[in-house]
Amino acid sequence: MNAAAREPGTRRRVAERRPRPSLRVSRAVVVPAVLVLLALVGAALTAISAGSGTTTTAGTVTGALVDRTTFACPDLTATRGTSTSVGLGLAPAPSDVQPADGGSVTQGPVTSEGRPIDVRRGSAVDLRPDGGPAVVATGGAAAGLFGYRTDSQRGRALGVTSCPAPRAQWWFTGAGAGLDHSSTLVLANVDPGPTVLDLKVLGPDGPVDTVATEGITLAPHSVKRVDLSEIAPQTDEIALSVSTSRGRVVASVDDRYAAKASATQGQEWLSGTDLPSRTLRLAGVPGTRTAATLLVANPSELEAVVDVQLAGKSGSFAPTGLDAISVAPGAVETIDLSKVLPKKEPLALRLRSRVPVVASVRTVAGDDHSYATPVAPLVGPAAAPVVKGADATVQVTAGAVAANCTVTAYDAKGTEVDSAKLTVDARATASWSPKKGAAYVVVEPDSGEGGGGTLHGAVTYDGGGLASVPLTALPLRLERPRVHPGLR
Repeated sequence: MNAAAREPGTRRRVAERRPRPSLRVSRAVVVPAVLVLLALVGAALTAISAGSGTTTTAGTVTGALVDRTTFACPDLTATRGTSTSVGLGLAPAPSDVQPADGGSVTQGPVTSEGRPIDVRRGSAVDLRPDGGPAVVATGGAAAGLFGYRTDSQRGRALGVTSCPAPRAQWWFTGAGAGLDHSSTLVLANVDPGPTVLDLKVLGPDGPVDTVATEGITLAPHSVKRVDLSEIAPQTDEIALSVSTSRGRVVASVDDRYAAKASATQGQEWLSGTDLPSRTLRLAGVPGTRTAATLLVANPSELEAVVDVQLAGKSGSFAPTGLDAISVAPGAVETIDLSKVLPKKEPLALRLRSRVPVVASVRTVAGDDHSYATPVAPLVGPAAAPVVKGADATVQVTAGAVAANCTVTAYDAKGTEVDSAKLTVDARATASWSPKKGAAYVVVEPDSGEGGGGTLHGAVTYDGGGLASVPLTALPLRLERPRVHPGLR
């Protein structure tokens, strides 16, 4: 119990003394005066808070520029016949952001000290892919830095992933631990202290009994790879949770999937989300596809009833022939969407449930596959690579209100090669592809007049395989809770 809570009960009564002259103020006068004073102080603090940053959402305020960024690319040796590349980009700053000059960027294997690397504002550079580079940026170089990894299997399969920052919670939906569908979990501790974590696996029949998946310790600056067939054998469709009780972890999932028994497996990186949610937005369903499967996992102890809405170029609609989906507690439900999705149209999905769920959409084309995974509304610019030999398509979806954004493509030296302003109708999906010569694209939501709605999206890749990477806001400004003074 804190001091403020103890005080009323610990005061000692003072014995009556002989009355002496004093100034006594009526309680009826003191209370209103105190309330007025607190209101004035609250108004002043609110004004100070409003002047110290730009409001982004209710309850948050943006503050100082990010001056340190840490992330890691997946540390997994490429299989035979696979070409792997890793890169960094330092996106141009928006007009309302002015990063400081200088700063430093170091990169190297998670397990050893990084070496300096020169990456200038607007440019994109290649890194050595060995060792799953861990990247640390400080000063002005930390604002707007992003990393990515691509894997290509002789023009037959393509995998693309961003290099994520560490956090305490991860969920992956759509992994596998069978013969025709197998996945590898890659864990990296980029911090100077140990990390302790638990793994939890859900399958079609409910929670999967696993061995040695609790209290896993990762030493500082270490990497651990987990073949999911070793902890959940003969389970083709699973959802995987990674949660830490101490420290943080970078988690990635390498997914190998064959659309038909004994067919060649395609490769993709499965992006993770942080927590289950009652409302999920899945972005990155490409127009090129021969099959599509929705996977919904229910981590709760109650049955989940999930409604599905599609967001296409003309707006939002319920798919014909698809009723509400029931998912048993702790189970993964698989739904074939191949016949209910409009053909040759980029799409996003919105799922709503009374209990929190996690989900993804697996899309198949030829021998390869990709995933549309949960995405959050963009609170600032986002960037994604443009892969050589593949057609990149930016897909953005608006929320309940129409929204605008500017999409710009840059070459590796930071020169603008293409741009467009997209107007996205409410609950609709718009798409755009850059001209050749681009190294990466930046999507910047418009917060000006007519652009007040929210946007979320992904970039899909078609050519030499199929891939998708979600759009995540670049590290630019710190976000702090907005404090509203009040009375209890």
